[in-house]
Amino acid sequence: MKARENPFRTERVLATIRYTCPDAGLDTLIARLAALGYRAAIVGPHGAGKTTLLEDLGRALQDRGFRITSMRLATDDRRLPDEWPSRTARLGPRDIVCLDGAEQLSAIAWLWFRWRARRAAGLIVTSHWRGRLPLLIECTTSADLLERIVRRLSPAPDTDAPLVVDLFRRHRGNLRDALRELYDFHAAAPH
Repeated sequence: MKARENPFRTERVLATIRYTCPDAGLDTLIARLAALGYRAAIVGPHGAGKTTLLEDLGRALQDRGFRITSMRLATDDRRLPDEWPSRTARLGPRDIVCLDGAEQLSAIAWLWFRWRARRAAGLIVTSHWRGRLPLLIECTTSADLLERIVRRLSPAPDTDAPLVVDLFRRHRGNLRDALRELYDFHAAAPH
């Protein structure tokens, strides 16, 4: 199958699937964020939708007049970007800093990061565990959620494709990795 025809190609997944809060819409989540002083954490395991939700929150806050400064730390990336200190010099009451991967920072680097972001109106982070900031939402996954996503991306499922329950179990609830396996499965399918 050609990459552009693969129902699980990255750009299609990103355009079609967004994080849906199980108990609230984005407006309710932003109201909760405001009640927390715009300083909160999105917590959950790998592949649970934290980054997607952070991106959507950033866009919604930008629509409300905030300036968003985004950073992402990859796995085992324990250092902030070299340009971070210069970016913090201009932070003010309309700025919100979004950090994806706060768990990568050591305790000392985290304290330094928070101190540098103190002039910003807000700080939203993603993390694999609680504790860095007050909890905004905990992202979770389920085999049922994966099933709904797969049906949305591929309404006529391939009967030879791996079973969703098996995918969910094999990838320990990481939906991103499960969808990558489905991409690879379809990429290997005969034309």
